[in-house]
Amino acid sequence: MRTIGTPTRHEIEIKRSRFIGSCARTDCEEEARKFIATVRSLFPDARHHCTAFLIHNDAGPDTARSSDDGEPAGTAGNPMLSVLSGSGLTNITCVVTRYFGGIKLGTGGLVKAYSQAVQEVLDRAKIVRVITQETYEADFPLSEAGRIEAKITQNGYEILDRTFSRQAILRFSCLPQISKAQIESYLSSLTSREVKVTTAPTITREIAQ
Repeated sequence: MRTIGTPTRHEIEIKRSRFIGSCARTDCEEEARKFIATVRSLFPDARHHCTAFLIHNDAGPDTARSSDDGEPAGTAGNPMLSVLSGSGLTNITCVVTRYFGGIKLGTGGLVKAYSQAVQEVLDRAKIVRVITQETYEADFPLSEAGRIEAKITQNGYEILDRTFSRQAILRFSCLPQISKAQIESYLSSLTSREVKVTTAPTITREIAQ
């Protein structure tokens, strides 16, 4: 999944009207509506806050919503949504706040202005790829834990947690192409016994694009 890493805002001016594009990652419809409400509160005197958002749904079709917020029907929300859909991004909400400058833009002009406002804020956003990664746990004698941790981190494993009692339990992640059997074989080679790993809860990571 590709989305934006941090909230981004950018303003353009067209025939004295200000179009302020604000976008953010939103992972559910509730987050999208909260972001829209936040932007509205930042610009309470603006004439329009037109919106569009896309939310990925593993169980079915993605959620897509838009609003013209008082602009002529079809001149703001749908063009904004078209730009989002064409960007290849998801879990994203965009609000374009308009301060009217006194010159009417016409239907075509509004479509172009709102589309441009979304495209320009997306062009400035940090794009990330969100991946789900498996994590694992294994236990080691306390006397060997430090050496093994140092060795596996040198080989690209990341330690996520440590628990010490009678044994040292390490929770870690590694490259997704490495299988559980390969992990067990590698860890066993570092100690004097056969090591068994258990699957721990997955984590999500953002990778800059």
